[in-house]
Amino acid sequence: MNKLHIDTRVLSMTLVALLGLSLAVRPALAATYYPIIVPGSNMTSARGINVRSQVVGYYTGPSGGFQGFLLNHGKYWTVNYPGAPNTLLSGINKHEAIVGYYDDGIFIHGFTLVHGKFAAFDCPGASNTYASGIDDTGRIVGFYQVGGFTGGHGYELVDGNFTAIDVPGASATYASGINAAGDICGSFLDASGQLHGFLLHNGTFQTIDYPNSVGTNANGLNNSNQVVGGYVPSNLHNQGFLLSGTNLTSLSYPGSTITIASGINNRGTIVGTWSGTAGNQWGFVLIQAR
Repeated sequence: MNKLHIDTRVLSMTLVALLGLSLAVRPALAATYYPIIVPGSNMTSARGINVRSQVVGYYTGPSGGFQGFLLNHGKYWTVNYPGAPNTLLSGINKHEAIVGYYDDGIFIHGFTLVHGKFAAFDCPGASNTYASGIDDTGRIVGFYQVGGFTGGHGYELVDGNFTAIDVPGASATYASGINAAGDICGSFLDASGQLHGFLLHNGTFQTIDYPNSVGTNANGLNNSNQVVGGYVPSNLHNQGFLLSGTNLTSLSYPGSTITIASGINNRGTIVGTWSGTAGNQWGFVLIQAR
């Protein structure tokens, strides 16, 4: 296992403005949902998908603890950071480079898995580092925490150099996805503790708020700047969403009470997690009609 070299410079992202997007809600997608359930698991969460429709995420088994998985051509493979009690996979690019995070029994560390080799990394000065997304050139986004498990600052990691990402005026910022243009999506807490999604495009933060919701988070995006995530309606049963341009579409796995969309590839295929009245939590893949 290798330790990733990290340049200790941590820079602040240049900010131009914080703008709110004017969004319109559209009818439900013509699409088909398929379940993702690791055999023998107690729960399964699908987090990322690449253009080859390879899916990564995590699950729990009868013995407890989180374990990472890769779904490739219908077969599930367990992927765990060596010696870690918990491993969670969050992103995969077209070259099959995977990002995720693990704990050492106390703190959280990010890692990459490239060509079968693990490399751990930590933001300088951070107590916890989470890796959330990776683009096809290997740029990584996520968030880190300092001095404990509260709050958070987003980051972009390129060639060993960290750049901090903080939404202006936010009490916490979490970067989740990055595309080929370098656009980044994520979520932030405002000064009152309200959760909002964001898209960082050409140095400008654009706020994403699902209409009439009490909270919105943006989790993934593709090269067409389609963004997926989740929102909290007034009944507090979280639902997923797809944002294409300024058009929002709500996503709900059939028969579910809660649906969260986590990733979208360049073909528009979406992955996420749903749960039903029994409290079970499973992954899904959503294939849009063409």
